[in-house]
Amino acid sequence: MIVKIKIIKWLIIFLIASILALADIILVNIISYRKLDMVETYVASHDILPRSCITEEDLQIIKVPNIYLKDNAFDKKEEIIGKYTDIQGMIPKGSLFYKSMLKKQEELSDYPSTKLLEGQMAYSLTASIIELAGNTIVEDQRVDVYVALNGNNNIPIVDKLISNARVLSIHDSKGYNITHPKSSKIPNVILLAIDEKSVEFLAKAEKIGTVKLLASSESYSQHEAMLNENSSVLPFLTGSMN
Repeated sequence: MIVKIKIIKWLIIFLIASILALADIILVNIISYRKLDMVETYVASHDILPRSCITEEDLQIIKVPNIYLKDNAFDKKEEIIGKYTDIQGMIPKGSLFYKSMLKKQEELSDYPSTKLLEGQMAYSLTASIIELAGNTIVEDQRVDVYVALNGNNNIPIVDKLISNARVLSIHDSKGYNITHPKSSKIPNVILLAIDEKSVEFLAKAEKIGTVKLLASSESYSQHEAMLNENSSVLPFLTGSMN
């Protein structure tokens, strides 16, 4: 009987010691957690390829010690979503979103091309050979591309060649975007998003005629940069390419 009581006594002591040890571990963890100052941040949920636009699906929330977060990494979702990975930078799964890895769309070296839709090409026109017809052309505006040339018997012909083309960007003679603080504000090159099949016709129109850009009357149309296949100038452009 005495032996049994002693065993029970030691079991109680062991149980109490175990509970105290566990409580001590939990307390140490809580203190350590507070000392580490764990905070939520975002990492890549998968490998993100170069020149990718970051979406919410690309983000994963984790908790890390605050000391791990440095000024060179984004820790807010709104600072990350909508930005692009650099052309030479892949973000590996689990990586923080370092500021050097992400750029705003307009900061990309090939920024205009990121705005192209499927089947479109970026086509540059020198402003000095374009008649802007008194209109102020701005970035993201929709324009109609008119061509003026001499037809049969040197009779002038003017007609719309491309409808609703989108202005990708406008640059001055030094290469600055026209909105840049250092820009001269004088357009030198206008970059248009046009349908691929329109390229050869527009290129020929530049050589044998005059190109005019007019504000499009279909700015809110879902159709962009449509070749006017009924244009009266098209047969002359086609014929001159044969």
